[in-house]
Amino acid sequence: MTARNTLPMDPKLLAILTGELGNNSRIGKICSDLGAVFAAFLPDLIESETNLRFSFGYDYCETGLKDDLIGDLDDYMVLVDGSLKNWCSDFTIAVPSQVVIAMVECLLGGDPDSLVEPVARPASNIELEMAPMITDKIASVIKSAVNAPGNYETVLSKPFNVKDRPKHPDDYVDPFAALVRIKVEFGSLTSHFCVIVPHKNLLKTEVKAPRATLAAKASVEWSELLQEQVKRSDVRVEARVHLTPLRLGAISKLQPGDVIPFLEKQDVTVQVSANGRDLYSCEFGRAGEHYMVRVKDTIGAENDLLNDLMTKS
Repeated sequence: MTARNTLPMDPKLLAILTGELGNNSRIGKICSDLGAVFAAFLPDLIESETNLRFSFGYDYCETGLKDDLIGDLDDYMVLVDGSLKNWCSDFTIAVPSQVVIAMVECLLGGDPDSLVEPVARPASNIELEMAPMITDKIASVIKSAVNAPGNYETVLSKPFNVKDRPKHPDDYVDPFAALVRIKVEFGSLTSHFCVIVPHKNLLKTEVKAPRATLAAKASVEWSELLQEQVKRSDVRVEARVHLTPLRLGAISKLQPGDVIPFLEKQDVTVQVSANGRDLYSCEFGRAGEHYMVRVKDTIGAENDLLNDLMTKS
């Protein structure tokens, strides 16, 4: 055996021969077909759950090693790793955090047409929990668009910020992959999302249009999920106490150390509010070293409060 015969084969040539790497034209055609399906079906699917209108369109695709493609994404992406039996065991969905933040803002009552592009930052825990309203629907379109026998469901990780991406095991081999970039228009916000799939899986993919009934399926009622998030959120609580009326001239002359009496002579009534909405009528008092209020009466029902909090921007 000569030294020439022992030279290792070029990795790209080996990948082509073993079906791990496809040519740009074939991969590009599959990616554009998949992008067309996203553009046609994803808007209705998301709107059916959120009542928010998104527009999608195929932008472009690029190829490279999967980790390199993900590493070149923006710093503030929300990632979901997925698998679909009989199609692909390792695809990734990447959505900019600004898209998720904007969606949550509008679910809480914001106007999509007057959105100011959110500041680029990692998604909060609540925003990560709401991200499946987008990422689950992207995965649903993938499932219905590719030829995966058996009608299996996609298996998805919980959404996570790109900085929290888990490390690969030591024996991990980074595959050649394609990044499908889809343009997103939501109100005044223009952004994108990406799906990264290994070539070996795309080369066996025949993209087909999903059934029209796909858009009518919504796995989670968004308002119930959002209500649960609001219940777990920290809300600023404020208390108001009525003081003895003063003339404006007297108020303008107040100095440090001056005293303004409470209006009520006996039990002092305090109105407690959160997010601008009155909650309770309380008594003002003291417990040990701490001043406090004791709830006397409620103002409105729990559901009324939650609805108010959800519709305030």
